[in-house]
Amino acid sequence: MKHYESTLAQVAESVFSATDLQTAQIRFIEHVSNTRVKDKEKMISAVKELRSLTAVHRYTANALLKFEGMGVGKKVD
Repeated sequence: MKHYESTLAQVAESVFSATDLQTAQIRFIEHVSNTRVKDKEKMISAVKELRSLTAVHRYTANALLKFEGMGVGKKVD
């Protein structure tokens, strides 16, 4: 059985290992720009505006939760 990992899960690992804001932004932008992620231009624009490493980490985590359908308010069966 093949294990599927989302594009955002892959970028999250790279972004979370970044030790400074600029590196995190570059990793996020480069990875997402080479994918077919829905709303990637909006995501790239948002990440460019962030002003702290923590903010990039938070944005990445929230995007991953939304993409994976695990956001707040989802009904769990």
